[in-house]
Amino acid sequence: MSWEQELAGAYRRVEDLVADGYLSQEEALRVQGVAKTYQLLIPKYYASLIDKRDPGCPIRLQAIPQFAEQVKTDSDSPDPLEDLKHQPALRITHRYKGRVLLHLTPNCSMYCRFCFRKSLLNELKGDLFSGGFTEAIAYISKTIEIEEVIFSGGDPFMVGEEILKEVLSQLSKILHLKRVRFHTRVPVTLPSRVTPSFVEALASSRFHPVVVTHFNHPREITPQSSRALLALGNSFTVLNQSVLLRSVNDNAQTLIALSEQLFEMGVLPYYLHHPDPAEGTSQFYLSVEEGKRIWEAMRRELPGYLVPRYVKDVVGEAYKRDVISS
Repeated sequence: MSWEQELAGAYRRVEDLVADGYLSQEEALRVQGVAKTYQLLIPKYYASLIDKRDPGCPIRLQAIPQFAEQVKTDSDSPDPLEDLKHQPALRITHRYKGRVLLHLTPNCSMYCRFCFRKSLLNELKGDLFSGGFTEAIAYISKTIEIEEVIFSGGDPFMVGEEILKEVLSQLSKILHLKRVRFHTRVPVTLPSRVTPSFVEALASSRFHPVVVTHFNHPREITPQSSRALLALGNSFTVLNQSVLLRSVNDNAQTLIALSEQLFEMGVLPYYLHHPDPAEGTSQFYLSVEEGKRIWEAMRRELPGYLVPRYVKDVVGEAYKRDVISS
C-alpha cells in the first residue's frame, strides 16, 4: 500500500473510531463537538499503536479527541506564538533574527491533539497559508539577515515532491541563505511517506537539510518509523524535538528511554519543549517546576549529548528560552 492510499484510508470520523473499537458510543457522543471544532485525522498505522484496553494510553491521548479539549483557560490563545503578528509576507513568519518560518502546506499526516496551531489549522487556516510562494521567496531574497529557512506547516513532509524541489531550487539562488530545516511529525505518524523519491527531493538543492522529528514517546519508535529515520539519517542531519505533555511523557524514565532509543537510530535529542498555551490543549499542561524536576532527573542519568535542551517560547523574545536558566 502506498502512503497516499494509507492516508486516504485514515480515520476522519468519530463513527469510524467507534466501529473499530477505539471509542465507545458514550465516548463518541462526548467528543463529537470537539471533532467538529478541531479536525480528526489518524492514520491507521498510528492508531494501531494504541492500547485499546488503556484509556490513558499515551498514543491514544495524542491522537483521539478528548472532551477536555473544550476546556478553556485564561492563558489559552488561538495563536499563542503570535505567528500572525510576525507575517511580513504571505506564508512567512519572521520572529527570530537570522531565520524565518516558511509555511509550505496546511496539511498534516495526523491532527495531533496537543498541536499549538490547532486554531491556525482549522478556523484560521486562510490567515497563514493563503497565496503562493512568490511573495515569500521575494521577502527572503531581499532580507539579507536571513541565513536559515525553517519549513513548517502543517507538516512540510506532506508537500508534493515537485513543489518541494521547485521551492528549494528558488531558495538555492539566494546567496545569503546558508541552511534549511524541516520540522516534521511524518516519520512518527505516517512513516511510509518517507519514500526514496521524497528523500531525493529533499536532497535536490545545494543545502544539507536538517530534519527535526517529533517523537514524544518510546512507543512511537517502531520498525516502520525506524526505517524512515534511517533513510533520512543516511543523507541528512536528524534531530528530535519532544513536547512535554501531561499523562503522555511527564516522567523522566519515559524520556530517558526515548533519548536512548532515538540515539540508536542515529537521532540526537534536540529540544524538550514546554507546551504552548494553545486553545484546546490545556489537558496537556504542567508547571515549569514539574518540568524542571523531570529534566534534572534526566540529566542525572544520561550523558550530556542525550539530554535535550528544555525550552519554552516566550512571546516577544528573540529566541527560545532555556527553562533551567530562566
